[in-house]
Amino acid sequence: MAFTGFPKGGVEFFQTLSVRQDRAWFHAHKTDYQELWEAPMQAFLSAVQAKVAPMFPEAKKTKSKVFRIYRDVRFSKDKSPFKTSISGVIPLYQGGMMERVGYYFELGPTPFVAAGRWMMDPPTLKRFRKAVADERTGPPFATAVQKSVAKGFVVSSQQQLARVPKPWTKDHPRAELLRHKGFTFTLPNPTFALLQSPKLVDWAVTQLKAIAPVMKWVELAARGKKPTFK
Repeated sequence: MAFTGFPKGGVEFFQTLSVRQDRAWFHAHKTDYQELWEAPMQAFLSAVQAKVAPMFPEAKKTKSKVFRIYRDVRFSKDKSPFKTSISGVIPLYQGGMMERVGYYFELGPTPFVAAGRWMMDPPTLKRFRKAVADERTGPPFATAVQKSVAKGFVVSSQQQLARVPKPWTKDHPRAELLRHKGFTFTLPNPTFALLQSPKLVDWAVTQLKAIAPVMKWVELAARGKKPTFK
């Protein structure tokens, strides 16, 4: 299906679900969820993926994913069965869903958009930090990050250490970047008017184009390859 925008009334669905959290109610309204959110989200991700493929060629061979609305409550004190938002991801490189730079899009009462590697396993993180600390590859990366931040993008990750990890010291010129245990940009949120328009696709592609050089650098560094800004 072609993406034409998210239908009006979707936010109200999640507002009600956040209060009800009732399996019987959800299953009675499951068709509404599929029509208001699930199908448009898949169409949106597919459209964005097709348009960013020239920037990220490996994205042609990956598969976007809409995450389940059912919460994993096995290890949580909160036993609410349903999420109150819908989210999906486009892997921009081949590999595990959460093991490559990707584009993340979440909608509910408040949108949330991000791109990057939210978390890195120890070997990957070691390679990334080595490239950040290197005086040949690190300074261009820091400069590119600063330029992106000036445009409204925010650096984030699953976890940020309180101190700079060894063997680096707190006065390292890229200490803040070294403290992160991943690298992600939180992107500016779309307006609700834009969410209901097919123009949302081009908006997303424009944002990804702006940070593509940084995302490519992160992926190369994470793979242990020399990152550049060619």
